[in-house]
Amino acid sequence: MSQNLEKLKQLLAEVFQLDQTELDFGIYRIMNTKREEITRFLDRDLLPQVREALSAYERESRSALQAELEKAKEQAKSRGFEDPAQAPKVKELQARYNAAFDVEAAENEVFSHLYNFFRRYYQEGDFISLRRYK
Repeated sequence: MSQNLEKLKQLLAEVFQLDQTELDFGIYRIMNTKREEITRFLDRDLLPQVREALSAYERESRSALQAELEKAKEQAKSRGFEDPAQAPKVKELQARYNAAFDVEAAENEVFSHLYNFFRRYYQEGDFISLRRYK
C-alpha cells in the first residue's frame, strides 16, 4: 500500500474522530454508529474504487511493456544491431511504453491530492479556510 494512502487514511480517521469512542452525544453519537462503515470504506473499499476509476485510463500495462521491450532489445542485439534502440520493433515498443498510463503513479497522485485537500481545510477538529500563498 502506498504511503500517500496511509497518510490519507490516518488523516480521515482523525477527521472522523474514529478514536473518540468515549464521546457519545450530538454528532459524535452519529459518528460512533457509522464508525464501522467508515473504517470498512477506508480499509477495503477506497483503494479498489480508485483503481477501478483509473483503470479506464490504463491502455497497456507498463510492466508488461517493459518486459517486452527488454526482450526486443535482446533480439535486436542477437540480430546484429549495434544500437538496439534503433531497431524498428524497439522504437515502436519504446513509444508505446512512454505513452502507457502508470496507474500506480496516478493512485499516489490522487491520494496525495486528497490528503492535501483535507489537511488544508481541517485543523485541530475544525474545518476552516486557510489562506495559501504561492
